Amino acid sequence: MIYNKQLFHFTLTPLAFGVLVLTMSAPAFAETEIEALRREVAEQRLLIQKILATQEAQKAQEVQTGGPGRGSGLQAGVPAGPAIPALTIYGVADVDVTHTDSGFGSKTNIGSGGYTASRLGIKGEKKLVNDITAVYLMEAGLSVNTGTVGTGTPVLGINNTVASTGALTGAGTQIFSRQIYAGLKLPIGTSTVGRQYAGSYLASVSESTALGAGLFGSSGTFLPVVASMPTRLNNSLVYLSPKLKGITTQLTLTTGVGNNVSSVSGTSTSSTTDQAGRGGDLAVFYASGPLKAAATAWHVRNASFAPSLGETGLATRKGYQLGAHYDFGIARIHATYVNGRIAGGGYEQGTKALSKVAGWSASAAAPVGRGTILASYTKADDKSLIPNKDAELVGMAYIYKLLDATTLYISWGKMLNQSNATYSLPNGGDLVGAVATPGFNPTGIMIGLNQVF
Repeated sequence: MIYNKQLFHFTLTPLAFGVLVLTMSAPAFAETEIEALRREVAEQRLLIQKILATQEAQKAQEVQTGGPGRGSGLQAGVPAGPAIPALTIYGVADVDVTHTDSGFGSKTNIGSGGYTASRLGIKGEKKLVNDITAVYLMEAGLSVNTGTVGTGTPVLGINNTVASTGALTGAGTQIFSRQIYAGLKLPIGTSTVGRQYAGSYLASVSESTALGAGLFGSSGTFLPVVASMPTRLNNSLVYLSPKLKGITTQLTLTTGVGNNVSSVSGTSTSSTTDQAGRGGDLAVFYASGPLKAAATAWHVRNASFAPSLGETGLATRKGYQLGAHYDFGIARIHATYVNGRIAGGGYEQGTKALSKVAGWSASAAAPVGRGTILASYTKADDKSLIPNKDAELVGMAYIYKLLDATTLYISWGKMLNQSNATYSLPNGGDLVGAVATPGFNPTGIMIGLNQVF
């Protein structure tokens, strides 16, 4: 082997030495830089998470609307927002055109509440400690065609003074006429105090009828009246139980008018006592699969009595209701039976009206594309001492969903009064023509739009 020493001879200059050191230390420098980048990325990730958490907390405090996907809240018709915000604003704007005859010739009117009563509401929840949540709700009835709020002196017309079950049910400055309450929600149930729906009425416009709380021909606008069923109760305490094996119970108790008297007070035509309006309502709801049912009962004192008619004290409104519906897929069938009495204090021989009434209804809903065809028949049998006060109610409707929150509807209805009956043809919340001639059969047709927000 030939070996040449000159091939391996070189001079290590300072510059070459520096390059050699940097080259040998490069992996160490690179590893240190990667670790630093990793730490920086981790810190940025934590910062982003903190920012997102802060934004979510801020959103929870913002005002939110109910939206089209509203469901049943603590009471019927209360939309549930997309989350549990501190404040939810919701409402319904319903407008309609009706053509009816209540005995004074055919009339065309613009209304607000053909399908459901128009309303504006505020609701919210606030978690307190552990499983205790504070809840509140304030809901005002509206009349879109006139701007009337609540039951504040509706704009009347001659012989057009009868209010449907809905927004325009009284007079004065009662802004939150539909409902207003506050209370606590616990694992054992929810308790609220205020002006609230009775469970019997909620059953009458949900489980018991396909036409709901409105539309011409709905039993929900007729049977609660003839059975003297409470709709909303002032000064009331409501307990709503948790759902257990498909069963939910609502108990409503009311202290009544709140008269501070020790004996009978008033005049010969209208007297009262400290028991005026006191009573309660109990409703048991069942839901399992395609079947929904309800059984309810009520026992509420009248607000006054008439000594001039021989009455000696406050009568009591009492009765019961059975209602159910079953969804067969191609159609949903509803049925209900009510039995109501107004008895005591000589009422049956004095005022007499509706002192003993039974009624029933059968209705159906059949989906057709995005629309639904509805039909209903209702019969009321008045067994009071006033003869020939029976009535029948028939109705048909078609509703079409333009969007989840927008519904078009057309409805026809007819009330068949016996010779002494003067029932009008109500819908969801309009003023409707009074029937002045006993035995007249009012009829009507309407078309409208219902917008939920």
